Amino acid sequence: MRRASLLLLLTCSFYSQSETDRTINWIMVDFAPYYIMNDRYEGTGRDESVIKLIEKALPEYQFNHAFFPASRAIHELSNPLNNYCMLSLYQSAHRKQHIAFTEHTSTVGLSPSVAIHKELIAKLRLNPDQPVSLKTLLKQYKLTLGISMSRSFGKAIDEVINTNHDATIIIRPGRDTLASLTYMLKKRRIDILLGYPSEHYYLAHAMGFDNELTQLTLTEAAHLSEGYIGCTKNAQGLSHIKKLDNILESITHQRSYRDILLRWLPDNLKPILEKRLADRDENAAH
Repeated sequence: MRRASLLLLLTCSFYSQSETDRTINWIMVDFAPYYIMNDRYEGTGRDESVIKLIEKALPEYQFNHAFFPASRAIHELSNPLNNYCMLSLYQSAHRKQHIAFTEHTSTVGLSPSVAIHKELIAKLRLNPDQPVSLKTLLKQYKLTLGISMSRSFGKAIDEVINTNHDATIIIRPGRDTLASLTYMLKKRRIDILLGYPSEHYYLAHAMGFDNELTQLTLTEAAHLSEGYIGCTKNAQGLSHIKKLDNILESITHQRSYRDILLRWLPDNLKPILEKRLADRDENAAH
């Protein structure tokens, strides 16, 4: 009887562990246009759409979705007692201490830019078709910059933000930070807003003042912005990363994947991203 009970316990333990190994818990944040929760475009965000492609390619896995404020997402992902994965993360040396990353990109987009009123560009006599240095905007033109807390925009841009302590930088924590900052830009409480082109387009369009804005590309920004899947850095997370890496290698060549990357860009920027993606693929082939 005791042997039968022990066998049953071991069998249940095996199936329980197997089920855990094949369960991926996604961190999702209410951050349009990556995750769209509340309007007529609900469910069509870029990152959540890529997640759907991944889930479709892994029918043997179970998936859970955990929703956190953007300011808490990296903290929860980094906790070794948790088991989470998240899309579109920038890799940094600090993050790699606590997060395991895929080798293949999960999302690719245009590099960070600053949204600015067209009227202010004319006043400063800036050329909207030419890249400008973020450091110059802060130091020479003394513009007030708005950024969201706990976001990384690449080594060079992060360095400008972290080292120019005399610049006027407003950092917003909490929920819906970029929407709040976009509203501040609309009301001219900040001069420039750092983010990504699709974010600026979606939020300004939603608030009805996209015709008043344009975007300046930055000399400190990379040619493309590449995001990776990150999972909690423990045994289960490392196992998930290996599997997800294999899936990314296959789905990123699908036309449906490319369409998702282009979905929330303004029409004038879509050909630019398509060209840069094609150039990247060609370079990789060689």
